Order: sequence, then C-alpha cells, then structure tokens
Amino acid sequence: MKNWINQYRIPLLFAAVCVALTLLIVFQVNWLLTARDMVKEQFDQKVSLALGSTLTDYNAKHTQELLLNEFNSCVDNKACYFFEGQVDEILGAEKDTLLATLSGYMSCFGIEEQYDVAILNKQNYCKASNSYCCAINPTVQEMADYQLSVTFPCRDDYVFDKLKFMILSCILISLLLAVVSFIILKALVQQERITENNIDFFNNTAHELKTPLTNITLALSLFNRQNKDKANNKYLGIIQKENTKLITQIERVLYLSKMESEGYALQETELNLKEIVTEAIGYMEMITNEKNGQITTDFPVSPCIVKGDKFHLNNICVNLIDNALKYCKKQPQVQISIREQNGMYKLLFSDNGIGISRNDQAHIFKKFQRVNTGDIKESKGFGIGLSYVKKALELHRGYIKVNSELHKGSQFEIGLPTI
Repeated sequence: MKNWINQYRIPLLFAAVCVALTLLIVFQVNWLLTARDMVKEQFDQKVSLALGSTLTDYNAKHTQELLLNEFNSCVDNKACYFFEGQVDEILGAEKDTLLATLSGYMSCFGIEEQYDVAILNKQNYCKASNSYCCAINPTVQEMADYQLSVTFPCRDDYVFDKLKFMILSCILISLLLAVVSFIILKALVQQERITENNIDFFNNTAHELKTPLTNITLALSLFNRQNKDKANNKYLGIIQKENTKLITQIERVLYLSKMESEGYALQETELNLKEIVTEAIGYMEMITNEKNGQITTDFPVSPCIVKGDKFHLNNICVNLIDNALKYCKKQPQVQISIREQNGMYKLLFSDNGIGISRNDQAHIFKKFQRVNTGDIKESKGFGIGLSYVKKALELHRGYIKVNSELHKGSQFEIGLPTI
C-alpha cells in the first residue's frame, strides 16, 4: 500500500488539490449566500423600523386624522404614486410632514437608497419582493383600510454593493490558491523527475563501480597467492581494506534501492538470532581488535528463533557494530543483549561512543544523512547505513529506536517478531 501511494503520489496530490479547491469554492458560495440573506434581513429590519417609527411618531404628534388625497409630489425628489384611484378624503399639507418624517428615519437607520412611496388600500397588499408596507393608523376607522408602502427599485444593487468586497476576495483567494497549488504541483513533478534521474544515475554508477572493484579484489587475491612473502605488506593491506569498504558501501546502495522498489521479496527462513549476532561479531573482530575495543553479549539460554533474511539481518548487526566502533573517541565498549517481550525479540546495541544529539536523532534514519561527528575526521560513509537498517527491518515487520545523549553513548533497540 505504501509503495502504491509513493508510486502515484503526484496524481493523488493533484486529485486532493482539486477536491480541496472544489470544497473551498462550495463553502465560499454557501458563505456568500448566507451573507446575502443576512444583508437582506438586516435591510428589511431597518426599513420596517423606519416605517414603524415614522407612523408611530406622526400619529403621536398629530391628533388630526391622516386623511387621503392624490399625491402630486413628495419631498426629497422621491416619486410618489397613488395606486387605487381618486380618494375622497383630503390629506392636505400633512403629507409633507409625513414624508419628511419618513425621510428622517430612513437616514437615521442608514438607508440612503432611492425609494418610492405609495398609499395602498387594504385590497392591494405589497406583492413585490422589494416593497415594504405598514398600516397607517389601524386604530382610526377611516385609516384602517390603508397602508403606507415604500419600494426600493435598486435593492439588489444595495445588496451587491455590500457584498462586492467579499465576492472579490473569495475570487482572488480561490485564484491565488489554484495558481500556488499548480506551481507547487509542477515543481513536485519536476523534482520527481530529477529524483528518478538521480536514482538511475546513482544505481548505474554503483553497478559500474562494482565491476572494477570486484576485479581489484580478484587481482589482490591472485597476487597474494603468487606472492605469499608479501601477504603482510602494509600497502597491500590498505588497498584490500579500502576496496572491501567501498564494495560494502556500494552493495548497501544497491540493496537499499532494491528494497525501496515495489515487489522486493526477502529470502526468509527460520534463523537463530543469537547465531546471526555472533557471526556479525566475528566479522567485525579485526576492526574491534584494531581499536582495542571489546564486545560483550548477554543472550538467553534458549534459541531465539525468528523468520527473516539471513543476509540482511547480518548486515543490520554489522552496520550497528561498525557504527559503535567508528563513532568512539576512546576504547570502544559495546554490549549486545537479547530480550523477549510481548511477542518480540528486542536486540539492544549499547556503546560508550560520542552519542547523538536530539536534533540529529530526528533524521539519522533518512538517506544520505550523517551525524555531526565533530572532530572525528576519519569517519567516512555515504550516510545510508541506518537508512538501510530501518528499511530492512520494516520488511521484516520490525522496528528500530535510538536512545542517546551527547558524550554519554548510544543505545539502538531493534525489534523482530518471534515465531
């Protein structure tokens, strides 16, 4: 599953970005519709308050009944209409007072939009969505059948004017996110191609280097056989040692590349973990003796049987022992112990080396990452050892942890499932 996700990472990211942008647009549209309804509701409340306040104030100040006549003109250059034909009653000069009061309350509630005023009888209710009506004076019999109506021809323009900044910001944010996402995805595609090319180049180079190194090893072996008197030659020993070290590093690169590819299968058999560790200790005996180091073990009496690939498990142990010997300023002391707990064999590698800082612990299991070794100049490597160890253990359904402190040594814990 993990390999499939890595293989289709770019298409999955592209699909995720498209879904995220679509959801963002849907949420923004829903947000704008909600905001539009709120603006309309707020506008409706303001107009209703202005109408109610106008009629309440007018009726409180005028004892004379408000009688009707045809509107000929209105204050503030607002058009007035009389919808129901000629009415016998006379409004008189009080119409100007009523309309002036209405205009004052409209301004008080922050309504500056163009509006039309009308007198409607009871049979002609407000039908338009942008019209508002209020009974003129329902307590007076002569006025009970009439309503004061206010109509806003440009109410939609008012709503749009209130929302235009929100609409513009939504569009700009969506476009910005779309452009940034496209740029990031394009960069990821380019980076993916560069990475694939680098991996291919690195693997091809490793294969090309392995062939002459193998020939060098063969030539050294034949030379030693034919010149046994020079078997202990210092310079031949250096050549052989460095040649072996380089072959080991190249093999790690090649095997790590194979393990990261989809479909890689381990050659699993039942193995005794104690024998694997003992064999690794024997392989590192020469280097241990050169550094005057000491490796002690603490194993259970009974066999520790696991199912795994002998080659990779041996390489895991060799790599951890090699690191313990390599990163130590004094006489190396390495202790290896095995414990069984909760269906897992815990293999502990403890040393008295230079330790690993918390910052370095966060990335030591990544490829091409190396610990800051200070003045340990002789420590060489590609920075793939622990990355190889972690990947190999994952294939074995195991794990690796590190517990370390600067200048106080390190302890690596390996977990492998029991049978």
